[in-house]
Amino acid sequence: MSGSSHDKTIATTSPSGTTARLEEVLDKLDLETMSAPLLRTLLTQTMETLKVARRRVDEQERHLEILGRLSTTDTATGLLNMRGLHLVLRRVLARAKRDESGGALIVIDLDGFKAINDSYGHVAGDEVLASVARFLVSEVREGDEVARLGGDEFAVLMPGVGRREADQRADAISLKLNSLVVPWDGRAIQVRGSVGGACYGPDDDLDTVYRRADEEMYRQKSDRMSIRLAGGKHDA
Repeated sequence: MSGSSHDKTIATTSPSGTTARLEEVLDKLDLETMSAPLLRTLLTQTMETLKVARRRVDEQERHLEILGRLSTTDTATGLLNMRGLHLVLRRVLARAKRDESGGALIVIDLDGFKAINDSYGHVAGDEVLASVARFLVSEVREGDEVARLGGDEFAVLMPGVGRREADQRADAISLKLNSLVVPWDGRAIQVRGSVGGACYGPDDDLDTVYRRADEEMYRQKSDRMSIRLAGGKHDA
């Protein structure tokens, strides 16, 4: 068999060629009439081309994964951001509907955070946010999610808890959060925050759950503010 036409065809395909070009070459070849050495050469080149294509696909997948994480992560704390929490909450609510289950969303808003920035500077404020993030992560169970919703507002998503457990955990978070002290430049920054939440069930949607949790948090904040004003103190 004369191999001149086949040799010429293979020579046009290199390991760095595209898979589309490889398919075009293979379509033109008559594998039944090819010699063994020529077939081995073709297979070698095919494997090299596929390896290159696989590496490119892997690189693209890693790039997309990184972009996906960045789009759902708060860069200052490493927690989920608002978008990330909403994506998780939608999945959790869909599961609750399927399983006839429930859980709770806890919302935390720091009190007097502007005063911290004004008194200590924004770098100190960032350290307070990071400290609150670490504290909240240390307080949750495996399967819970912690998010920073923006500014000085955080959230904890607790799938699978009932109202009594949700209240107990929210109370514990509130007590410990309001005992948290952040060392800064030889001084101690006392953290204050209001904690509220809402339970969800199979019939709830994202907007309803978040609105109820947010309203409860602001009710708690209003109550705390009333107590401070009655005592002659104001943190805001």
